[in-house]
Amino acid sequence: MRKIIRTRLPERLAHQVPPPLVELGVGVLAAFFFLLLRVGLVPLAGDRAPYAFVFLGIVIACLLAGWRSGLIALVAGQGLTWTLISQRLLNAGVAPDGRFGGFVTATVSQLIILLIIALYQREVARGVQEQDRRMELLDQARREIDHRAKNNFQTVLSLIQLQAAREQESNVRQALQQVGDRILAISVATEHLAIRSEDLATVRLRDHLCELCSQLERGLARGEVRVECEVPDVTASADTAIHLAIIVNELVTNSLKHAFGDGGGGLVRVRSKMIGGGLELEVSDNGRGMSTRASTSGTGLGRKLVETFARHLEAKVEVSTSAEGTTHKILVPALA
Repeated sequence: MRKIIRTRLPERLAHQVPPPLVELGVGVLAAFFFLLLRVGLVPLAGDRAPYAFVFLGIVIACLLAGWRSGLIALVAGQGLTWTLISQRLLNAGVAPDGRFGGFVTATVSQLIILLIIALYQREVARGVQEQDRRMELLDQARREIDHRAKNNFQTVLSLIQLQAAREQESNVRQALQQVGDRILAISVATEHLAIRSEDLATVRLRDHLCELCSQLERGLARGEVRVECEVPDVTASADTAIHLAIIVNELVTNSLKHAFGDGGGGLVRVRSKMIGGGLELEVSDNGRGMSTRASTSGTGLGRKLVETFARHLEAKVEVSTSAEGTTHKILVPALA
């Protein structure tokens, strides 16, 4: 119903034509159109129901431009029909009193119909306004909840980063930093759930994953290492998006930390393409292969996380590595 109310001609053309002129024009055009239609049927219908098509004009005008346009169609339609049809074309053999009585009866019936339509449209408009008011309240509540959730993530992340900065043991410090990176990935997913998506249940993967890659590049890239992201503008369920975010976070983080030498250049690329109803996600780098960096690649927790969340997605993981770089392909069967 909301779409019907908001697509009436006076509202759609308000930026071009004043609404009263649109209402007047629709009412007059509806009256003329159905008058011409009735004139064309005079040879077939004769003097029977001369005002029948005025009813249709009123209804059409109300639907297109509101009850005021319907009233204009009533006045114009009745006047034109009485003058051009009842008085001139159908006056032979019909008593004047009978013609006037039919005119009055039809006019009263049309006024009743117009009143019913006007009351119905008013109630619909009230219902839409109440629905809009409630939706605005819900939207305000959603924004407040989203804001608080974002602040909570930021607070936890700050505490972890502070603890990591104070930690003397390099292994513990590195572990805390990795925990912070994973919290950041989930935080980015949560941020995109409602604000940048069409509904609360889906996430736009391009915004979501590319924003995550940008944050990882700003926070972890050294030297001339860059992170590129090419993701189609598709939506996925919130759970799927979060799982993909954690996988991308682990793979990109691992490449940025271990695939390139200090001060050198390099490229980490995140790409995806649709395959049927699923997605092929590829994370690649042009650094040294995994076999040459195995001794410095950490505890293996990142690899276990990738495997775990890939299983949640029922995805297949393919890995290829050489001295020219490493590529991970994650084949996700469905984004729902």
